[in-house]
Amino acid sequence: MKIFKSVILIAVTIMAFLSCQKELSFDNGGVSAGTLKKGTGGDCLPVVVTGVFKKDSVLTNANYVDIQINVSTPGTFDIRTDTVNGYAFSKAGSVVFGINTVRLYASGKPVTAGNNTFTVKYGTSTCTFDITVVGTIVPSAFTLGSTLGICTGATVGGTYTVGTPLTPFNTLTVQVNVTATGAYVLVAPSTGGFVFTATGVFNTTGLQNVTLTGNGTPLTAGTAIVTVSNIASTCTFSIPVLPTAGGSPAVFTLDGAPNTCISYTIGGTYTAGSATSVSNTVKLNVTVQTAGTYTITTNTDNGISFSGAGTLAIGPQQITLTATGTPLAAGTFNTFKPSITSSCNFSVTFVAAVPPPNGDYFPLTNNSWWSYNVVGQTDTVYNLIFGTKTYNANTYTEIQENYAGITNDTAHYRKSGNNYYQWAPTEYYSAFFAFDNTQYQDILFLKENATAGTAFTPQIFTGTYQGVPATLEYDFKTETPNTSITINSVNYTNVIYVSVAVKLTVPGVLTTSVIENDDYYYAKGIGLIKVKYTPTAIVTGASVIDVNIRNYKVF
Repeated sequence: MKIFKSVILIAVTIMAFLSCQKELSFDNGGVSAGTLKKGTGGDCLPVVVTGVFKKDSVLTNANYVDIQINVSTPGTFDIRTDTVNGYAFSKAGSVVFGINTVRLYASGKPVTAGNNTFTVKYGTSTCTFDITVVGTIVPSAFTLGSTLGICTGATVGGTYTVGTPLTPFNTLTVQVNVTATGAYVLVAPSTGGFVFTATGVFNTTGLQNVTLTGNGTPLTAGTAIVTVSNIASTCTFSIPVLPTAGGSPAVFTLDGAPNTCISYTIGGTYTAGSATSVSNTVKLNVTVQTAGTYTITTNTDNGISFSGAGTLAIGPQQITLTATGTPLAAGTFNTFKPSITSSCNFSVTFVAAVPPPNGDYFPLTNNSWWSYNVVGQTDTVYNLIFGTKTYNANTYTEIQENYAGITNDTAHYRKSGNNYYQWAPTEYYSAFFAFDNTQYQDILFLKENATAGTAFTPQIFTGTYQGVPATLEYDFKTETPNTSITINSVNYTNVIYVSVAVKLTVPGVLTTSVIENDDYYYAKGIGLIKVKYTPTAIVTGASVIDVNIRNYKVF
């Protein structure tokens, strides 16, 4: 939920940045500047660990960690970690403006088995990641998630072009179901001349994601099929490979241009909330006047787009475009149009997802995800459950929160009996106020069995605001334990509606006053479906902020 607050503050942040532009200096002797990408707990996000770390074994270049940095000034870098348990990580090189993936290679020899936490430093920014050192290598047991042989939940990172070697940005993330902990090795060759690999250790059982790193150079344009396999199972995933830049392009027209495409074929089933796969395709008829290469993408509609690349001979033939993305809603969308001069439109019908018949009001199952739209904003908020953390002897489920393609934060939740708690900054549930210094507390935000009108015990936190002592109070209340609400044309039933009166006290400045009234809606088996922040007259220059669910997948 904090991501919604981050979105609110974007405009303020931009204005502050622009007002300071004349004061900025980029004369730093060629050394880059920027920050490490990380969550609120200080852990590096995202982070990909590769290799098996074994006690008393010298580490090699097969042992490394991929992290990401957001570069504001391009230049050189020298990123290192502290030395823990006899080994460390480091890398030197140069980076460009924006998001960069940096591969830190391990050196040294682990002294003892167990879990080690490393601190990475880049400029004044730091983050942490964990490594598990094993005493003996015991193989794990796991199966690959698949539906009819297609890797479920698989995502691909990076661009693939003929003749261009792959980099750490080229990744393939697949879902596995671990039945026995231990070491693993995954090798996934492709039909395009490149391969993905991953090695590591599974410390827990159950559903989890593994990120494989690409190696090699794509040889042929078109759709490359990647086969991921282990002893127990196999699944496939498709990746479009672009032709070599500067190749001779084909000249052709799509049959039906400039109107509706003629005799096209849609392959696969398109379900709202379920990611597309290699089976989701469209076959289009073309007439080629000049042989050569082609690269085609369509516009994005309802959360997905189509793309394909390859070579064409002269004459009539068919091309196949493969879908990527996750459909947002059910219905028929007829605005898909390939990006060429002589083009045509085609339509795709999406079926509705069947919501879970029962479950928690705030599900905490691994790999579940939700997407939201913030009224007035164009990008989508995307939340994904991916692991656990322990704070104050309580185990919390981690939810990675992403906005506009960038991971902004990691939130932590737990359920105890019928109550749901969040380990969060004390001002987390206030959209328009923040203490000078961040403090973390266990905040009760939802009760499953409360009757209508049940008020929670007030939750009161103290700190300073602009150097002055201040008190923040949350008065949660279950307004309705079983209601219904329509959001983005979908009717949600069995919904708990919770209100929150946010009160602020600043002695000598502001007596105890309500600064905002917020509304939260939680649907059974789905989770948070709507948030509405409403400031009172005390908060000047602020307006109502409305956040609504778009799609979800609960496991």
